[in-house]
Amino acid sequence: MKKREYILLSAILLIAFTSCDKSMNHTALVAGGDKIDFVTAGADEPFISPLSGRGSETDIAAMRDFGVYAYYAADGAFSTVLTPKFMYNTRVTKNDGVWEYTPVMYWPKSGTVSFFAYSPYADGGNTAIGLGSDITTTGYPRMTYTVPDDVKAQQDLLVSIPLIDQMKADVPAGGKLTLTFKHTLACVVFQAKMTAVCEFPVKVTSVTLGQLKNKATFTYDDTPGIFSWTATSDAVNKSYTLDIDNRLLANTDISMTASDYLTISLADSRLLLLPQAIDADDEITVTVDYVLAAGIQSKTVTTPLGNLINNLEAGKRYSVNILVSALSDIALTCSVEEWTTETVNVPDFK
Repeated sequence: MKKREYILLSAILLIAFTSCDKSMNHTALVAGGDKIDFVTAGADEPFISPLSGRGSETDIAAMRDFGVYAYYAADGAFSTVLTPKFMYNTRVTKNDGVWEYTPVMYWPKSGTVSFFAYSPYADGGNTAIGLGSDITTTGYPRMTYTVPDDVKAQQDLLVSIPLIDQMKADVPAGGKLTLTFKHTLACVVFQAKMTAVCEFPVKVTSVTLGQLKNKATFTYDDTPGIFSWTATSDAVNKSYTLDIDNRLLANTDISMTASDYLTISLADSRLLLLPQAIDADDEITVTVDYVLAAGIQSKTVTTPLGNLINNLEAGKRYSVNILVSALSDIALTCSVEEWTTETVNVPDFK
């Protein structure tokens, strides 16, 4: 009788072990040399650092952490029925210049792995970045972003171009599998100058931008590197005021600046906003103070934001140019430039 029970138990265990989820990683028999090590290559291009001075320009060496989702495909082909059980929102942090994470993962002996990464890392305590996927959620990682009301708390949300169906044999010479991060938000900065120098101090004291949607859902496209944002049903129209009093705008006299535009956005006070179409209700308001012997004379202008910008697009920096005439007109224009694509060589698969 006991013998029959042992045979039955053995059969049950055999079925259990051979029925494991095929999206899980198979690491029991891999060699130590197949360990996944994360490294960061040096890069001098500026970007907006997510943690070291949010909203401030720094270089990619200041990047402190990112999250990784990885999907194992036993048949070698990523599909949206897979779940991120190989790596689920694994936090990768920098320690003395070396990227570290736990638990350590390995290249599987067969099949492929697809990688998705984002920065800065978020968990349940992050009120701006909302993660909509759990370890059992199929398909691409899901995420929402809410623009903080506090300009200095706004984050430069980066995502990597997905690496689909990777194997150890795909690792280029040098052992580095490159993750290329892209900016998902739009950056708005302000600069000013005079039409001609004048004899009394002139300052741009306040800029207000609004009404802009503050919350949206991030969606991957099937083409790696393409993504979109869709405003959520609970998104709110928000305005953002930067002025000298709240220390979000430089207290700078522009009276002698009549050639090149002078930046008046502080290093930690760039606006980092969701990509969106500019509506008829969106406006920009600028106040300029002329410091005269008889006292301060202020002039305020409000104009539709659509006169300057049609759309806020991901990965672009919008420089709003404020051209001031002495005790006369204030003209507003906008110039647009691309943010440089950021490349991080991660991970280093040895």
